Amino acid sequence: MKHFEISEFIDEAAVGLDGQLRELRRNGMAYVDVRQVDGLNVADFTPEKSRQVRAALDGIGVGVACVGSPIGKIALTDPLPPHAEKLRRVCATAGILGTRSIRMFSFFLPEGASRADCREEVVDRLGRLLDVADAEGCVLLHENERDIYGETWEQCLELHRALGPRLRAVHDAGNYVLVGSDPLAGAKALFDWIDYVHVKDARTVDQTIVPPGAGDGRYPEILALLATKPGVRFAALEPHLTLFSGRDLLEKKTAATPTAADGFVYPDAETAFAAAVQAFRTLVAAVERPDRT
Repeated sequence: MKHFEISEFIDEAAVGLDGQLRELRRNGMAYVDVRQVDGLNVADFTPEKSRQVRAALDGIGVGVACVGSPIGKIALTDPLPPHAEKLRRVCATAGILGTRSIRMFSFFLPEGASRADCREEVVDRLGRLLDVADAEGCVLLHENERDIYGETWEQCLELHRALGPRLRAVHDAGNYVLVGSDPLAGAKALFDWIDYVHVKDARTVDQTIVPPGAGDGRYPEILALLATKPGVRFAALEPHLTLFSGRDLLEKKTAATPTAADGFVYPDAETAFAAAVQAFRTLVAAVERPDRT
């Protein structure tokens, strides 16, 4: 029985649209998460750029699973109205690309501020962004990430309990490992909210990013758990195995990539990405084998 549909952040393998299309075909993908194309972040796409990307993807039979937006990756002290307007534009882009799903975050906190003191403002701002998404017919999926309010699964659970079923969850096991939060405990606690998986793995001991299944992300157990949920959900490869173009703009702190001693060093980004795809397909196959139906 099929439980997962695999997508990928193909901007990790190629910068330009032509190269991304080539790598999607090379990896036999049916879906993609759109984050950056030709060096341009999806939040900055014009309608013309969105239509160009959609036409190119349609031409090779690839659908858009989710828009990998940077919504919510601003300081909690930054004004919200311009950001809400950016979300409206991202919703329009999502519509052109053929998806309702938009990845987002829960704000960088002021230096020295406690999460307890910021919680009310974070919840209020997320609620206002959810109102925008609702009005535009889109769904927001919150991703756990370092340095934002929702770093640990406990913090993410606070947000989901406060905001209810409107805010859906992206589960990124690698990001949990990087902040010392148990990704399997998080999957159990956030089970009802998790609609999406980001596939990145890391080691606790040295904070190094490694291929899926080679770190402490506990993917076999997490996939087996999520396979008990009804329906099919997306799992998007975001392996971060190389310092791909634009990565420094996407992360406040960049985790270490493997060294030669790990055996996970690749000659180029394309090879690294293909290795991550194969590693994750092996994990999924173990969950979806016939004797588990």
